[in-house]
Amino acid sequence: MPATWLLTGQRFSQPVSVLIAVVPIITFAIFIVKFINDFSVLDEVKQRVQLEAVVIGFALTAMLLMLLFLLGLCDISNPDLFGYGQLAGYCWGFYFIGWLISKKKYGV
Repeated sequence: MPATWLLTGQRFSQPVSVLIAVVPIITFAIFIVKFINDFSVLDEVKQRVQLEAVVIGFALTAMLLMLLFLLGLCDISNPDLFGYGQLAGYCWGFYFIGWLISKKKYGV
């Protein structure tokens, strides 16, 4: 989100803008590698909770993308609410929804 704010609110040269756009991708890739490594040391119940959270989050994200695509075909879209920058926030929200559902299911 800070990258979105920087890229939309400030004017930088193109190389600096590309650097600002790439840094979050690198940090997210590091997060994913650490997440996967940490996943292997969890007990089985916590692994199930995390796996179900990711599956629920992915499914909800896929449904949102399909809905936005179909609404876009109908010329109904709102980039202020469903732009690329906001989709990352929705993905995290869907993961936490899945995490809460799964935690409640397994009583963890």
